[in-house]
Amino acid sequence: MRRENFSATSPGELLSISGDILAFLPTPLPPDLPVSWPLLRQAEATRGAISELAGQARLIENVELVIRALARREAVLSSRMEGTHTEIAEVLAHESVSPSAPNLDPDLDEVLNYLATITLAEQWIGDERDLGVPFIRDLHARLLQGVRGEEKSPGVFRLRNVYIGRKDDGFAGARFVPPPGEHVAMLMDNLVSTMVDPAPFGPLINAAISHYQFETIHPFEDGNGRIGRLLIPLQLMRLGVLDRPLLYLAAAFEKNDRRYRDGLLAVSETGAWLPWIEFFLEMIEAAALDARTRVTNLMTLLADYRERVRNASTSRYALPAVDVVFRRVFVSAALVTREAGGTAPTAKKVIDDLVRVGILEPSARISGTQTWLAREVLDRVYRD
Repeated sequence: MRRENFSATSPGELLSISGDILAFLPTPLPPDLPVSWPLLRQAEATRGAISELAGQARLIENVELVIRALARREAVLSSRMEGTHTEIAEVLAHESVSPSAPNLDPDLDEVLNYLATITLAEQWIGDERDLGVPFIRDLHARLLQGVRGEEKSPGVFRLRNVYIGRKDDGFAGARFVPPPGEHVAMLMDNLVSTMVDPAPFGPLINAAISHYQFETIHPFEDGNGRIGRLLIPLQLMRLGVLDRPLLYLAAAFEKNDRRYRDGLLAVSETGAWLPWIEFFLEMIEAAALDARTRVTNLMTLLADYRERVRNASTSRYALPAVDVVFRRVFVSAALVTREAGGTAPTAKKVIDDLVRVGILEPSARISGTQTWLAREVLDRVYRD
């Protein structure tokens, strides 16, 4: 990090932490930001896209199908941005067939932990828990519980100095050095006090500013990216933009990774707030449109599958089994029996009916259990 890259309009100051090594101390929020009418119109259009997504989701009989699908996808993609490589099919198969089985894949463990953290966060928001420092620290503790990084002080703000960049470059060659550890608590107190106050910029611009500040503070030793991305929908829920967690940003940020990282750095170096906010709003709108497509696909498939089953099966457990298929994607006879009802022979007959009408196909054995896969659901709801 080089002093000459930081201009007089930078929203912070450079501190020397060791010799020639510098760290960036951001100015507390809110920034002195000249908001233009075009930016406010963009924010309003973005909010309209979110409202259309929320309205579409309300048309679904069981909105939990959508919420769980989007959360699973976010857990995989957000973890992938941090170097964890797990396929969505692995997550679905583990959840459906062997959730209590020992898991030897640390990447899968991290994704499952993140998914549990998302679920817990929504519960806390629904319970009206304050979106404050204890909330964020508890989320972080859950994220790192029992997985790699557990030794890096889960739920505790860092006291050590850290850097962002390639491991081998060290502090001297780092792309960015966040504020020294002794400033983190003060900066986080300031951040949470502004996160839940939409004034003076409105909730979406506020979210853009808050996300920049969180990523710049980098309050934990590990897990900052995942927590920072998760805070976006939680903040929008708290500000009344969303009533359920339907909007996640990992896919949009990952597809535009260079713009994302360069945009954050440009704010620190030159105070380039407006390009960053415009980018952030663009990503929210893209995420809302993508989620709408997935919701549409789910609704279309659900109606189609129910019609196929009505015409092809006489079992009273067949329609409940269709809901199990959408909830789980991978199914076994035991799972269908447990969640749709009936007996094991009944479940096998229903599965045969679903195979016959093209809803399920045989899949691999998982932990010794024969499974069937709803490939079309996997492809059209979960995958790109």
